[in-house]
Amino acid sequence: MQGDYIIAAGKKGKIEVPKGAEVYDVTGMTVVPGFIDSHCHFYDMGISMIRDVMLRDTTSLEAAIIRLREKAKATKEGEWILGEGWDESKWPENRYPTKEDIDAVSKKHPIMVVRICGHLLTLNTPALKIAGITGKTPQPASGQVDKGDNGEPTGILRDCRNLVEPYIPSVTEETAVEGLKIASERALSLGCTSIGDAGLGADAFKAYQIALAKGYLKIRAYLFINETIQQQSYETGIRTGFGNDMIKVGPSKLLMDGSLGARTAALFEPYVDEPTTKGLLIMPPEVLDEKAKTAHKHGNQLAIHAIGDYAIECVINSIQTALKEKPRKDHRHRIEHCEILTAGQIERIKELGIIPAMQPNFVGEWAGTSSMYDQRLGEERSRLNNPYRILLDEGITVAFGSDGMPFHPIYGIWSAVNHGIKDAKITLVEAVKCYTLNGAFASFEEDLKGTVEPGKLADVAVIDRDLTEAKPDDIRDAKVYMTLVNGKILYHKGL
Repeated sequence: MQGDYIIAAGKKGKIEVPKGAEVYDVTGMTVVPGFIDSHCHFYDMGISMIRDVMLRDTTSLEAAIIRLREKAKATKEGEWILGEGWDESKWPENRYPTKEDIDAVSKKHPIMVVRICGHLLTLNTPALKIAGITGKTPQPASGQVDKGDNGEPTGILRDCRNLVEPYIPSVTEETAVEGLKIASERALSLGCTSIGDAGLGADAFKAYQIALAKGYLKIRAYLFINETIQQQSYETGIRTGFGNDMIKVGPSKLLMDGSLGARTAALFEPYVDEPTTKGLLIMPPEVLDEKAKTAHKHGNQLAIHAIGDYAIECVINSIQTALKEKPRKDHRHRIEHCEILTAGQIERIKELGIIPAMQPNFVGEWAGTSSMYDQRLGEERSRLNNPYRILLDEGITVAFGSDGMPFHPIYGIWSAVNHGIKDAKITLVEAVKCYTLNGAFASFEEDLKGTVEPGKLADVAVIDRDLTEAKPDDIRDAKVYMTLVNGKILYHKGL
């Protein structure tokens, strides 16, 4: 490595080491390109690590309540308490918390606790009052306010966080910038050198620039434009690809459905464990058509969230319509998550050159017998989810990310290699490629990064063992020994 770039790559003894070069012996370890998490919520992750009560590792509803009570004891009355990351599928109660559950934490604080997927949350009674949500509140244009048999809100909001968001104290610029510093350190410890931050507004773009100027941002960021600033970006000509090697403007981000965990992913057929619903669409298909055409017309890449097979069908239709109206060969439009796929949809994705940006850690978290996938979809339909083997065999470029559930590339690789559906499993090399070169391709940067070869940016991760010799199930135990960005060691295990 010399400066920011790799000047030579090869086996020990096969390349000439310049005199005076700093040499590290990594015999028995695995050298890979720096991992690229193509879809996460990096900005939000950093803020949550500072501000929120982390509930991801709670093993029961009661354990979550206890942790929230500790926060309440240390919080001034009337101030908000925010909890993040609970997953009822990992609790023996196997149900969403209600306002009564959260009222048991405190009625002197407004409290909001957000499910791990981000598509469902619970408010306690004081928070409902502040947001003005009552039994008379009409259902929002998109999303759902759950109500009990008595017509009163249960505290559960599905895909309508906007009803309460205005009443939650804004994140300060200082917190946001500090959060990016903390998130960068975490990423480096996991061998991740590039991320795609999936949906940001003006404040987040500003925070990224400040963090970079201060030297806090140590990883490369591909920033998705959320709907609050898309029109401004079109009018000013700031579009996909604008920026530099550290911060680059990414695609226009749109949402078409919710999540399987919240039962808001839009399906063709009803949920097995809630037959009264097929999920929901965030917007009518004709509205998505217009938004997709507008972004495409302005030269932007599209990144459209779609999990259920019905939502995916709508997204494919919209991308096809946009391409028909204004053909563009190298558009690299993406479907984010792209979980429940039919054979016909896979064929159309290939024909249209769409990139599925998928999260293998979802399989690690929620697949298997009696899992959340099985509960929601049933055994037969569950076999349609995350079909990595079929997609790769069709020659489709699949980019891997985490969506922050959890943010952990090696865990994602382990999940893909050990997919619970035999016909969906992929090899270690394929999984690493989806987390490196394919991620670079998904951001138009395959000429800059994604492989360890001369002329590429010197972003490298060293794993503490030979992964090619590891048993598939042991991959998850691997740790990152060293991470380099621009040829500089920014993380070293034990230092």
